[in-house]
Amino acid sequence: MNLGQENEFVEFKKTTSEIKEGMVSIAAILNKHGRGELYFGVGNGGEVLGQDVSETTLRQLGQAIATSIKPAIYPTIEALEDGGRGYIRVAFSGFEAPYACKGKYYIRVADTDVQMSQEELSRMFLYARAREVPWDQWESSRPVADVDEAELRAYIARGNSCGRIRFSYAGAENALSRLALIRNGKLTNAAEVLFCPSRSVGLKMGIFANHARTEVLDMRQEHGTLFALVREAEHYILMNTRRRFVIRGSGPREEIPELPPEAVREVLYNAFTHRDHLSSASVQVEIYSDSVEITNPGWFIEGQDPAAHLSGEDNSSLSRNMLIAQTLHKSRDIESFGTGIPRIREACQSAGIVVEYTRTATGTKFTFHRNEAFEGEVPASSGNDPASSGNAPTSSGNDPASSGNDPASSGNDPASSGNDPASSGNDPVSSGNAPTSSGNLSGDAVEEGDLSDAEKLACALMSEKGEVRSPEVAAATGLTQRGAQKLLTRLVARGLAVADGAKRNRTYRLKNPTEFR
Repeated sequence: MNLGQENEFVEFKKTTSEIKEGMVSIAAILNKHGRGELYFGVGNGGEVLGQDVSETTLRQLGQAIATSIKPAIYPTIEALEDGGRGYIRVAFSGFEAPYACKGKYYIRVADTDVQMSQEELSRMFLYARAREVPWDQWESSRPVADVDEAELRAYIARGNSCGRIRFSYAGAENALSRLALIRNGKLTNAAEVLFCPSRSVGLKMGIFANHARTEVLDMRQEHGTLFALVREAEHYILMNTRRRFVIRGSGPREEIPELPPEAVREVLYNAFTHRDHLSSASVQVEIYSDSVEITNPGWFIEGQDPAAHLSGEDNSSLSRNMLIAQTLHKSRDIESFGTGIPRIREACQSAGIVVEYTRTATGTKFTFHRNEAFEGEVPASSGNDPASSGNAPTSSGNDPASSGNDPASSGNDPASSGNDPASSGNDPVSSGNAPTSSGNLSGDAVEEGDLSDAEKLACALMSEKGEVRSPEVAAATGLTQRGAQKLLTRLVARGLAVADGAKRNRTYRLKNPTEFR
């Protein structure tokens, strides 16, 4: 029998005479993956060679693991047989890294064990500390003077309004103490994240022409408090995605965003609340023609299944940053624990938007698959280019669209410079195909007799020029050529335009030009 090849999870040893090397492999695999298997009596190519296996052999192996590996682990050790040849399987797991073998630290690289760098070892010890005391409860180096008092006042006001905070604002130190955000006279990391402008870039945002990120249409970087970064990201997404404009009778026009704003806001709060703050990576917002992707450092903590949350099967509320989550709950910026993801699902189902969580190499990605029903619409920025929305306003208070100028659009660092490795040219989430909607949004942009802004632009262009091709409509409206073709096809189907010629050279003209003069 052949057991396959050695890899980052599996190590083969010919006999228990290599027990010392086997202990190094256990520590290295645990430090990289938290679980693995070690075999004795198996060759490097996976063939079972066999060796003597007795109770004494198994006992000595267990003792070697107990004395060599720290912190202690409790592996499963079993004697197996293949065609009369005995061999040993050791299955082990542990989640208290870093693990040492005889006082030295190793890490698995492919099928080899290498000594860990001091930098990597220090990082692992930080994570070990965070398992004992959550990171957001650690003391921060920031002074109270760094607190954005306007942000803190607004937060207290929201908490007063919803009845979850029962004291009035009487200075930053007093308020933070009463919120349990000051420990031993110092700000906690939670207080810093929530109310101090970030020292490093906290948010990267970009618009990309393709999933390979070879053509960047816009890029931004932002610093700020957690609240400010959520507002910036929400505004950026809503201003660079489409919306329908529906006019009924003589009443004001109704604007229907492509993505439900409440779902966008909830996903962003989740990303900033539950992110891994020991990672130096930023939260990223990436906008593509077929999807909007929000990525944060760190996967769901152990025991949390995103699929179960999306389906509503799991409403648990554990977080790696419980102090941050509890503080946001007091102001109703996040609602009852465990209900946020089901609310996202319900809002998106109502809008016909398919959503999903996926795991990246270093974090969590939430994807909104954009709805084709909106493909004929002008971006919400009101410009022709979805990347030309000008200066995305920074916000004060709760309104992501409140006035101000974005100072951070230096354009030097694309939003794709983070850790997400999925840049193979195909969308790793949707396998290249954005799901279409099965919800209640129709393919028509407006009800019968009404025209969207993009359709009005197309009709005006046909009225002016007599006949047009889809590239001309795309240039005038800011749509993709495919979007322009769909828009023109809808106008033909509704009896407003006429298509002439073969597909490659097809032109479009108004059926009744006088109606648009």
